[in-house]
Amino acid sequence: MKKILPFLLLFPLLTLGQTLDYETITTSKPIKVSGQVSASGVYYNSNQNNNRAPFTYFLQGALNVNIYSFFIPISYSISNQGQDLGYQLPFDFNRISLHPKYKWIAGHVGNISMTFSPYTLNGHQFTGAGVDLTPSGPFKISAMSGRLLRATNDDGDPRTIPAYNRMGYGIKTNLEKARFKIGLIGFYAKDDPNSIDAIPEVKSVLPEENLVLSIEGEIKLGNNFSLQAEYASTVITRDLRAEKTNNTAFSPIAPFFNNRASTEYYSAVKSRLGYAVGRVNLGVGYERIDPGYETLGAYFFNNDFENITLDASNSFFGDKLTLAINIGYQRDDLDNLKANNTNRTVGSINANLNLSERLTIGGSYSNFSTFTNVKPNQFDDINDGNLLDEELENLDFRQLSQSANANINYIVSNKKTSRQNLSLNYALNDVANEQGGIVRIGDASTFHNLNATHSINFTEQNLSVNTSVNGTYNTIGREEATTWGPTLSVAKYFLDKTLNSRVSVGYNNSNSISAKTNVVNLRGALSYTLKERHNLNLNIIQLFRNGGNNGNLSEFTATISYNYAFGLEKPKFKINKRDKKENDSIRIRYRKYDFFGLPIEITPQLLELPEKEGFTDIIKGETHQLNKLATQLKETERKDKKVYKEIALAYLKALDKYFEFAAFYNEMLFSSYQKLVLEAKEMDSQIKYEYVNLTAKINSADEKNLQDLKQQAILEKRNEAHTKLLESLTARDLQLEDMENPEGAVKTLKKRYASKVFNMHKSGKSDAVIIKYIEIRLADMFHKQLVNK
Repeated sequence: MKKILPFLLLFPLLTLGQTLDYETITTSKPIKVSGQVSASGVYYNSNQNNNRAPFTYFLQGALNVNIYSFFIPISYSISNQGQDLGYQLPFDFNRISLHPKYKWIAGHVGNISMTFSPYTLNGHQFTGAGVDLTPSGPFKISAMSGRLLRATNDDGDPRTIPAYNRMGYGIKTNLEKARFKIGLIGFYAKDDPNSIDAIPEVKSVLPEENLVLSIEGEIKLGNNFSLQAEYASTVITRDLRAEKTNNTAFSPIAPFFNNRASTEYYSAVKSRLGYAVGRVNLGVGYERIDPGYETLGAYFFNNDFENITLDASNSFFGDKLTLAINIGYQRDDLDNLKANNTNRTVGSINANLNLSERLTIGGSYSNFSTFTNVKPNQFDDINDGNLLDEELENLDFRQLSQSANANINYIVSNKKTSRQNLSLNYALNDVANEQGGIVRIGDASTFHNLNATHSINFTEQNLSVNTSVNGTYNTIGREEATTWGPTLSVAKYFLDKTLNSRVSVGYNNSNSISAKTNVVNLRGALSYTLKERHNLNLNIIQLFRNGGNNGNLSEFTATISYNYAFGLEKPKFKINKRDKKENDSIRIRYRKYDFFGLPIEITPQLLELPEKEGFTDIIKGETHQLNKLATQLKETERKDKKVYKEIALAYLKALDKYFEFAAFYNEMLFSSYQKLVLEAKEMDSQIKYEYVNLTAKINSADEKNLQDLKQQAILEKRNEAHTKLLESLTARDLQLEDMENPEGAVKTLKKRYASKVFNMHKSGKSDAVIIKYIEIRLADMFHKQLVNK
């Protein structure tokens, strides 16, 4: 390690939560304090489920302090549910981070994560400091230093994950020119063998050391072609206590590392040739990762595979039709050492067609197949006296899965007095297990789901009515099951839209071989807003279920909550002598907005608010009113200032509910992202635990169990997909301000679903329902990004 320490230098800087840009200090407000506090209680009663507490409370709050452009978010959450895990982990769930910025220097301090590349440092959380140097020239540098894992002693609890104290250091350099760019990455991590007491051998935790060097680059070939590639070499010592030995491995990284008896060398390579012209995008990619490749800069690493992928996308008919196609092939067991090898093929197509402003049709289809060849043991074959089981011993096992989705959305009418919308959705998921080219009875499962929804909104009456019918048909092995039922919901505003009420009733009937069930679901909700800052909510759910294997069920849930939002600003005092412009200037304050200047300067700022706040697409129903006010603004710019100010305030009030929604939408996006990350982390340990234990069972068994091999293939697929998704999520490390001013795919998603979320919020859907809706689409966005890569 002493040979490479001069590499791994960084510049520790201070920071917090968001960004501190000293260049804008003089134009920012000195002090601003805002936030919200909320309290809620949940009452629950059931004639069957007695494990749930009858009353649960939640106290939550958030405080945002702005000192010039220095943003400090503080939040808390208290509940009688309790959050004590009861066992130890070598990392922190709570994260506090600081991110100051000065010109092209950005620092990171606290519990943070950084990503250099998939093969080196990839989203691993650490406690320490990092820096990004992005001057205007061709050179860019990033560096980090900190604790990757906290020393954790084994306490006897099987859930506890013991670990040595692990420190990590990394640096990434880039040279970027117009036609090419090249980068070098170095990452080093080492455990302290003396940081904890002895660890039981059954947990197989050893002190490790790892060094990774990588080179990556991109070059443009002509006007339409581009080539990207990365090569990484890793060396890892599995046990630092092993004796030192002479290095006999051929690796570009060998001269920089102290070799031991437990030291191993691996490499990885990835490349892609792309072609782009107009809206046409084509690409072919290749990736190969050696069996055993690992970096201590990532939580989980998939290795021992070779990938070949082909992707294409284009739009037609003036962007009315968009198509995207992906095809891939993957194989493992590159060293031909496993008891079974697997190869996979996957193909998918996504299409979206805008036939008119009223009619939109979309669809997708994907096909996935996994082929497993179980290699027979030659000695088992020699000693086998049963001649009837040769077909099973030379098993070729294929798992086939396909999914399809189709949706149609039609705006029946879009009048000033009412708006009607009709949508149809169909989804298919099919899984089959094939042996020797035959899919046997009981080895296939199919899931059909159909949903039809009609909604009508009476604008002048502040009334909306939604009806829907849902149906599912499932075959699981030899069993069939059907579920169908209608739902009706009605929402109405009272008291100048400060009181929102909603009632709904739903019924569904389920039939299967084993049971018949009827469910009635009654819901009611009230929401009252007082002086824009106070909000009271009451939600009641009553569920009745008859039939089924568990008998009749009656379940009642009531939730009451209170929320208070506040904002304080330090007043500004101007003591300078006013000039003529200041005398002619006016100030317009409304909610968080403060406009000062001449009317001709304020008007453009007012008119760009819908675009700036991101709700341009959801104000189409009130375009006439807004256009009328906008015309009046321009006409009175050079007339009486009092009249102009009244029209400006009327314009802002016309946007009032959209201002509320903009802040609400940002919070929902951020909460959905946080929930997605949290659930991904919770699933991570569970999936890996199941996969590792099942693999150990298969490898240690004298005879391979067919069902275990099937389950292993399923778990391996889930493990790989989930790991990539988790890495992508943690690498983003999105904050609330990233939702307020999004970029790339997040910006596209925010704009695409703004209208839908607005209607859900307007119709009284709960925050939990909205967060779940956004979370699903965020997960789909991250998944599609991974597929396209």
